[in-house]
Amino acid sequence: MSVDDSRECKIDRVCEKWELDGIDAELRERRQNSDASLRDLESYFNQRVLEAAMRDARAEIIEGEVENTYHLLTDDDVSSGSKVEVNDRLRRSGIDPEAVTSDFVSYQTIRTHLQECLDMDTSNEANVNMSDAKNTVFKLLSRTEVITERTIDRLRSAGHVMISDVDVTLSLRIACTKCGEEYTFSRLLERGRCNCADDPEK
Repeated sequence: MSVDDSRECKIDRVCEKWELDGIDAELRERRQNSDASLRDLESYFNQRVLEAAMRDARAEIIEGEVENTYHLLTDDDVSSGSKVEVNDRLRRSGIDPEAVTSDFVSYQTIRTHLQECLDMDTSNEANVNMSDAKNTVFKLLSRTEVITERTIDRLRSAGHVMISDVDVTLSLRIACTKCGEEYTFSRLLERGRCNCADDPEK
């Protein structure tokens, strides 16, 4: 896959290299209609690059595999041992991890592409309503539960942990650092405020 590196926009170059057709329309739709932040678009784009590399190498892709591999490659909280393991696994599948990660973009690159290539205003994050907020957070929780279950299954198959079938449930709670009150995400949205709003002295 050759590409003209003289082109100024990295996203255009990467899309041509990995044949990511329609990515501009997807970025625009996610930004305008799904309240995606620049960080969200960064992760989405980079995962599309990783998925393209995996498909090009004819690697097996199961649900959640791309997201989990991307997490292992990029997140700061992943141990160095886990990073080495995922890089080795990619190489065994015929994928050059350094070549793929060099095509990852930052959220600043996403911003520049939206502004200069798609003529979109990125000065403020898109507005969000209650329904959109719930959908975004609960989808993230559900995805994390699925990925966690699959990760535990792999650890169990590899003999690293001993446990029967698992049921992963995440509990999200939000605490106000001023009044100390704690709420579930749904309860906070239902109330629309914490106790600070009820007591002006707090």
